[in-house]
Amino acid sequence: MSRSRSAVLTSALALTVVVAPAAGAQAQPPYVQVHYSDSYDSVLPDPEDPDGSFCGGLTGVPLHTEIDGHFSVVEHGPDGASYFADRFRSTLIYTNPITGLTYTVVRVRQSKDLRIEDHGDGTLTLTGLNTGSLWAYGPDGELLGSQHGRSFDTFLVDTLGTQDPFDDQFQLIGSDAVGSDTTDDFCDDFFAATAG
Repeated sequence: MSRSRSAVLTSALALTVVVAPAAGAQAQPPYVQVHYSDSYDSVLPDPEDPDGSFCGGLTGVPLHTEIDGHFSVVEHGPDGASYFADRFRSTLIYTNPITGLTYTVVRVRQSKDLRIEDHGDGTLTLTGLNTGSLWAYGPDGELLGSQHGRSFDTFLVDTLGTQDPFDDQFQLIGSDAVGSDTTDDFCDDFFAATAG
């Protein structure tokens, strides 16, 4: 599973949390589901990074982001391990500050934990599944390319000796990915679409 979940999920948990009641059975594991939605504007590269650049030197690139998703946590197994899932749709609109033309990326993605192995020493092996699609559009709304695929990712997780899954540290130790891709390099695509 993509471990960028920590930033998204931490902010998602700060939103409304729905705990599903056990339907007449006390043995049901705890379940949390959160809907999150946000829209914001930023400038690339990060103005606080003096060495930053966007695609080899461009600065002051406006980025408009919209995201809508659902995040869930359910406890499985005798040790009550927390299994995470996240599914979302996002739209990112990059504007070339020189030409004013836009390059839009739409992503639909689902990530979920499939298997967690506790080694008993404060570390875990976690296997997750990522599936998703990406579509890139030019300033006139023309579809320029797409990506579709899935990956099984395996991480070594250091729990830092706590029960809090949000402070865990992740190291990718394996990935098996398949998919199709009709996009090229992001920067090449961005400049080709927004050259004017």
